[in-house]
Amino acid sequence: MREYTILITMESYCLLGSGEGWGSVIDTDIVFDRNGLPYFPARRLKGCLRESALEVLEMLEGTGLKKFDRHIIETTFGRPGDSEGAGVIFNNLLLPNHKEIVSWLRWGFQELNGLLFPETIIATFTSLRQRTSITKEGIAEDGSLRTCRVLKSGLTFTGGIIMKSENREIMNLIALSCANLRHVGTMRTRGYGRVKCSLKEGEVDLSSKVVDELEEEVG
Repeated sequence: MREYTILITMESYCLLGSGEGWGSVIDTDIVFDRNGLPYFPARRLKGCLRESALEVLEMLEGTGLKKFDRHIIETTFGRPGDSEGAGVIFNNLLLPNHKEIVSWLRWGFQELNGLLFPETIIATFTSLRQRTSITKEGIAEDGSLRTCRVLKSGLTFTGGIIMKSENREIMNLIALSCANLRHVGTMRTRGYGRVKCSLKEGEVDLSSKVVDELEEEVG
């Protein structure tokens, strides 16, 4: 097994929806833990990178380069009913220094009773945005106002992925898929969810390295 790190930075507001609202105030909310800290769910990450990997294969095939076999998608991400599972294990991506932040928050929730709440923490990392439906006459539809909570631009999430075996082809695919990943979450057509993503091993940016190698090969 070999572990790598994925780093994602939000370059715009982002809505990683939880599928739930927040009382009667927020119609669509983000994903966060019991301390009020947002995170990037492993299942969502896997889905985004699988979609990006398919795009990478299509782009390479379109230029006449066939660096990967189509079966590599199933080898990397798995397929329904496959008892052996995927070749890569994905974990939740967390805020940098997550353990230290959680330790401090637990102290704060206990010692600063009445002054610090998970809701306070959520507000630090998020913003409330409102939208409404407009009629053909340019008038807002009655009852169409919706409020959503979104992640602020500039936030970074990081976490490890584990490759079950030493496989350079899978590593290259993940590296290119990260480099190709440009949008996540919902409301992408409204300018939400722009991200920058990379695969790293230690201090080495594997995404940049693999992209450079590919450009040299093409050139």
